[in-house]
Amino acid sequence: MRYIGNKTKLLPFIGDVLAETGITAGRALDAFAGTCAVGRYLKSLGFGVATCDLMTYSYVLQRAYVVARGYPAFAGLCEDLAFQRTRAHGAFTARVEARRTARRNGSGDGHAATRPLAEVLVYLDTELPPRASFMTEHFSASPEIRDGERSYFSRENAMQIDAIRHRIEEWSAEGLIDEDEYFVLLAALIEAADAVANTTGIYAAFVKSWQPNARRALTLALPQLTAGSGEPCDAHRGNINELIDQLGHVDLLYLDPPYNTRQYSSYYHVPELIARGWFASVPELRGKTGLIADAHLKSAWSTREGCVRALADLIARADADHVLMSYNSEGLIPETEIEAIFRAHGIGDTYRRTAREYARYRSDSDSASRRYKADSVMEYLYYVQMR
Repeated sequence: MRYIGNKTKLLPFIGDVLAETGITAGRALDAFAGTCAVGRYLKSLGFGVATCDLMTYSYVLQRAYVVARGYPAFAGLCEDLAFQRTRAHGAFTARVEARRTARRNGSGDGHAATRPLAEVLVYLDTELPPRASFMTEHFSASPEIRDGERSYFSRENAMQIDAIRHRIEEWSAEGLIDEDEYFVLLAALIEAADAVANTTGIYAAFVKSWQPNARRALTLALPQLTAGSGEPCDAHRGNINELIDQLGHVDLLYLDPPYNTRQYSSYYHVPELIARGWFASVPELRGKTGLIADAHLKSAWSTREGCVRALADLIARADADHVLMSYNSEGLIPETEIEAIFRAHGIGDTYRRTAREYARYRSDSDSASRRYKADSVMEYLYYVQMR
């Protein structure tokens, strides 16, 4: 999923610092999980991982990629006759093998355990009749985009999103899939929708002409799931400053807070809506982009007046042996404040800052109305051993 602050490219950097500081196992808390790049990485290293984020779509990804223990078997779908009849078709089997081959070519993962999930994904994105529901009504546009249409998705892809989202919810309500299976399927849908979204990578605006990716048909990719070492993992949705007292002791507290004033609730409201669904009540939307009510999702970490207090409060209350924080050269919190807070609550001579230069995230190109400060930023990792 395209995401501001995604740490996938920085995982080797994080791994190097963990190795240098001797943090190789135990329980880790990824306090700003986002798309779970770091949580998944820590799980793959053998940590027991707890994750947290304000957003529902992040919670879905946490449940799929951190909590779920590998590829689910979908035993309950043996009771669904429509699904079983489809599985018997030769053409369906060929599509399943093609889906699994695509994953093997991308990751080297050819384990037989992937087959049940591949079958369900192919069924969902090739066998369901289109359905015009919430996403089609509010976030799709006609082939020739008209004024007033939110052109986040083509009409065909929006109807596919609606059909799949409804079917996942129906299977869950009927007891045909368990919680792990539910969240793995929902994560696959969120990521597939993002791949064909007519945006520049964020949902604060849509493009008013169709981009090449938005013209492609939605396809549920086979996700790469991590079995882990067997250590327990858990996911949490909420404000980390409010939840930290409930999460207990951790060997490693990893922080990746927002760097700037962009609020994720307005930048990713469409994935949030897909994650929440619209089954209990129809969400109220506002404005040209269809924003949702999000006062409770605003983060003090994304405000100039609140970010330093938020960091000081969290570090003071955390029950952790080690703290590692990702931040960059354009972040809101001054480096002097970070060092002062880390030294105040940690063992002073263990404090360190490690820096590496990386290409900056761009949601669009330079233009007459907007120019990026630079093509790269310095990414920092701040570390301290706690008292």
